[in-house]
Amino acid sequence: MPIANIEWTPLLRGGLEFASYMVLAIFAENVILARALGVTRLLKLVPDHKAQIWDFSLPLILVMGLSAPLGWAAHNIFFPWLRNYLPVWLPISALRPLVYLTCGSLAMALTWLLLFVLPRRQRQACRAQLTLGGCSTAVLGTLLICANQNYTMLQSIAFGIGSALGYVFIIFIVREGRRRLRSKDVPAIFQGLPSSLIYIGILSLAIYGLVGHAVVL
Repeated sequence: MPIANIEWTPLLRGGLEFASYMVLAIFAENVILARALGVTRLLKLVPDHKAQIWDFSLPLILVMGLSAPLGWAAHNIFFPWLRNYLPVWLPISALRPLVYLTCGSLAMALTWLLLFVLPRRQRQACRAQLTLGGCSTAVLGTLLICANQNYTMLQSIAFGIGSALGYVFIIFIVREGRRRLRSKDVPAIFQGLPSSLIYIGILSLAIYGLVGHAVVL
């Protein structure tokens, strides 16, 4: 029994850490409510009833999950190596957005290949949304957050997947809120986009009131 406990304890600790960072990204550090990343695409997706949410969400989850380890490798392996070869006048921070965009592009290419496992119709629908999902500021912003917080690879993957799930969660919340805001009691000037923005703002204030300006681990 002691041997089994020694073997299972690190695995259990890693699983709990992975789950905690996913929950952190979904709720406390939500890309929409806490960071305002990808709001433009959200506002276009919510009123479009012809678009299937999962056709957009599945590529987004894959891209953010796959780009997380690439971003970690860039921050912890590539940048320290590159710093020795850069001229003094060129700081490494100036190249970070370009490198992280490259990580997102590689993740999109891998996602394109992984979508082969889906049925043809669903694969085509997801690929049609892949560019919109992969080019979202939520992907780049999540990579920058993981780098600034010095997350480990496990933490980065968990935070990346959790950020994507948090984005999907907010899509459902805002879509349901928009449906309820179609009431005739809402003044005509506030119907549509204004009411959606106010609704998202109130949700953001609620998150801000619960967790404060930043989460310290």
